[in-house]
Amino acid sequence: MAKKKTARKAAPGKTRYRRSDEELITDLKERIKELKERQEAKKLKQSVAVKATLTSVRYIDKALEAAEEESHTKLRHVLTDARKPLEEFLGAEGLKLPKARKPRGRRPKEG
Repeated sequence: MAKKKTARKAAPGKTRYRRSDEELITDLKERIKELKERQEAKKLKQSVAVKATLTSVRYIDKALEAAEEESHTKLRHVLTDARKPLEEFLGAEGLKLPKARKPRGRRPKEG
């Protein structure tokens, strides 16, 4: 959990800013919310269908890396297009996926 930097100043004569009770409570509420989200994601990952979907996304990512090494741009674009709907579905379910290394630049011409 990264802390946000804000323009807070220590009290006069002090070197450290002490957070108020309200600030501590809001931080703890955010932490509770994050933990509940992680708990829900953990429950989702127990599903066989979701496990298979996550595995397929991982294999698509591996194929993307292999296509990049072979400089096969057309295949990279096709794999990226195949990954998008799976990524959207899993994101809507509350699972976070690593960011894909998508191809840059123009698509190769069809034909």
